[in-house]
Amino acid sequence: MPPTDPMQQILLVDDSAVQRQLMRAICGELSNLQIFEAADGRQALNLIYKLGNIDLVVVDLNMPGMDGIELLQHLAKHAQIPAVILISGYAPELLENCGRAAKALGIALIAYLVKPIKPEELQRLVTELLLSSKLETHHQVSDAVVPLIEMVGGLAQNQFTAYFQPIFSLKTGAIVQCEALARWVHPQRGLLAPGTFIDRLDQEGYLTLLTRRVAQASFDMMQRAKFSSEMRLSINLSRNQLEDAELLDWIHSQLLMRHLSPQQVVLEITENSAFANLGHTMTTLLRLRLRGFGLAIDDFGVGHTTMDMIKDLPMTELKFDMSLIKNIHREPRCQSIIDGMVRIAQELNLRMVAEGIDNLDDLNYLRQRYAGFDLNLQGFLLSKPVPADQLVLQMQQAPGLPS
Repeated sequence: MPPTDPMQQILLVDDSAVQRQLMRAICGELSNLQIFEAADGRQALNLIYKLGNIDLVVVDLNMPGMDGIELLQHLAKHAQIPAVILISGYAPELLENCGRAAKALGIALIAYLVKPIKPEELQRLVTELLLSSKLETHHQVSDAVVPLIEMVGGLAQNQFTAYFQPIFSLKTGAIVQCEALARWVHPQRGLLAPGTFIDRLDQEGYLTLLTRRVAQASFDMMQRAKFSSEMRLSINLSRNQLEDAELLDWIHSQLLMRHLSPQQVVLEITENSAFANLGHTMTTLLRLRLRGFGLAIDDFGVGHTTMDMIKDLPMTELKFDMSLIKNIHREPRCQSIIDGMVRIAQELNLRMVAEGIDNLDDLNYLRQRYAGFDLNLQGFLLSKPVPADQLVLQMQQAPGLPS
């Protein structure tokens, strides 16, 4: 007999026994589920500690004793819960805020439902989140079992390479930029994404070696593809690398050696990195700008940056965080936030990139809302990261934006 998937465990947390009974009946129609119940946050927490493995928690926010928000705080600190569905009779905007708070606490997969619950909607979310949590858990396990010595061996054996994700102009549909992304071509594990190795290599002091490899491969690709003066390449730098003068000098020299212009290269730093040790960071960024490099704040919009802070930095580009772009077509608050960020970028004459274009509804919303704006787009709907030869082919074929 073929092996069957292990049963997934979900926990229903609501102070109303009737509500729990209703949710149990709805979820009970789904296959391969083991369902547990708790009447408040404290009971839920005790049950989670006892069971040790819960794949999904469905929790009412408004309960006596330990409410849903306090339960989320405890879960984030003391348990590993891959997915949570928040339910409440409150306005959707408040549920959205609670969802963002849960993400900020470190819970990866969040959804929400407004009471009264629709059976088909609850079943859809449970199915989607359980599938996603299974994939998430699989990736976490895969990441955890790759030891550092294997990563260092991979570097020594040139198993790491550069992939490139095209960035498209909303106005013209043309590829105007690409982002260089590290990939590990592992002989046994296959193609591994940066989540498997980047943080560990950075912690252990090996990330600069990988960045040099990616930069060399990227600059070689720029030469072969005969990048026009308008075409740009983005390279990510960690906070530690921003303080590595030797690495930054090396990047500059590698470009000049190939007769490439620093004006064609955008160095991406995260919003948090940009404002850490601001005095030193400012000096470094000014030196890079004087050399001609473009400078982008990556994941912009999820930190605490104000317009005054942005205008004090010599940045040339803002990359809007994908959490604000995904499903923007049905998220009024994200729409308002992006409107404000677009205004900031326009006032400061900064280029804009919206990351996370993964569905046609979001693309069509951005098309309609920002028609005529100099907004660039990046995401799996448009193109996944590809090897250098495929990027060159895409640039030649000029596929444009999907309709």
